[in-house]
Amino acid sequence: MGFESLRQDGVLRVALTGDLDVTTAAPIEERLIALEDDDPPDRVVLDLRGLRFIDSTGLSLLINAHSRGRKAGRPVTVISGSGPPRRILETTGLASRLEVVEE
Repeated sequence: MGFESLRQDGVLRVALTGDLDVTTAAPIEERLIALEDDDPPDRVVLDLRGLRFIDSTGLSLLINAHSRGRKAGRPVTVISGSGPPRRILETTGLASRLEVVEE
């Protein structure tokens, strides 16, 4: 599982690669929370274009990030691309509940 973060102009951008599943979601969420708490950003962008697979625990991570952002008054944008992440977000209905963009 790849995790790359960049902080610029108040935006925390996190790019994920590989599989976001039961074995990777918890450590990824811990890292994300630590980044949000360390220096709270104005916006979080989660780039999922490099993911091959997302299971229900990965989807929970996205929902939790969105909920934390809403409570903090911080928008969370999910970049889905057009591959597997986009399909699972649309299939589950999360594409309409979260702020999801293709690019």
